[in-house]
Amino acid sequence: MTRRITVFTVLTLLWCAMIFFLSSQPADESSQTSGVFVDFIKTVFFPDFDKLSEARQQDILDSITFIVRKGAHFTAYGILGALAFQTLCFIKRKLVRAAAAVGFACFYASTDEFHQTFVAGRSGELRDVLVDTSGALLFVLLSLLVVKVIERYREKKKTGSA
Repeated sequence: MTRRITVFTVLTLLWCAMIFFLSSQPADESSQTSGVFVDFIKTVFFPDFDKLSEARQQDILDSITFIVRKGAHFTAYGILGALAFQTLCFIKRKLVRAAAAVGFACFYASTDEFHQTFVAGRSGELRDVLVDTSGALLFVLLSLLVVKVIERYREKKKTGSA
């Protein structure tokens, strides 16, 4: 159990560091990072993009950019929530562990948004904290489901009915 806690603590801290690093990027660098994904999605889903009006092109780019950026928030904090859930495996009551993991992710999201107010061209947004926390909540709920399935499998195996 101690090894598991150590491994997941290290993974959680590394993930927090990665989030902090990405949040420290000035707005233009951050836009370039997400721009790679935006261009890919634009190319795949809008092959005739260049034939559209400038207004339509801008609407599409704005929509894709929003989805990519919020999707990145959702996923990054979802992973953080799942890692925190595993780190807190010493808390036996799973719902308490889940609440603590989501609470940790929400707290980290709040401090991260505050941190962004000091980064050139970036701002802190409550909406991002809500997206981040939603990601953490979903991934923690999925983690709970996986743990439940594994426990049932082990119980069946233990009783010989598997």
